[in-house]
Amino acid sequence: MPGSTLEGYEIDVDRVHCMSERRQQASQTYLAVNTAIVGVLGSLVPGATFDGWALVAVSLPLFLVGIAACLVWNRIISDFRTVIGWHYRKLREIEAGFPVGHRVCTETWESLFAPRAGKERFGFSRLEAWLPRLFIGLYAVYFAGLVAAAAMGWV
Repeated sequence: MPGSTLEGYEIDVDRVHCMSERRQQASQTYLAVNTAIVGVLGSLVPGATFDGWALVAVSLPLFLVGIAACLVWNRIISDFRTVIGWHYRKLREIEAGFPVGHRVCTETWESLFAPRAGKERFGFSRLEAWLPRLFIGLYAVYFAGLVAAAAMGWV
């Protein structure tokens, strides 16, 4: 147990920093995985020795792995957002006992993140959460196009 409020505050600031870094590393990993899958899919179609439904069958596992990776990625972002948000609330509670000019987390939250007119404001994790959804949409459109092309005999 920390010996003072300031010690506890410093420990929580370090935790938030570490968790933010871990969230960023996780996102970089899943972005790289999905970029690689899209790259493989993009090179598979023009250079494939398969055609038609065989190409769809060979591509299907890549689509499924990509979508699964996106779902896990989205969950990780959501979990980190919840935990980091909890820590920031705790930091703001601790800062309530600080002099006004020393409430850095509180002032930042009020200026950038506090809801206005009932709407949530800027948040990196909200923007970051769109990446897995974007990839899922890309996979869905690509797969639908591949199925349509196979059905019409174009590939």
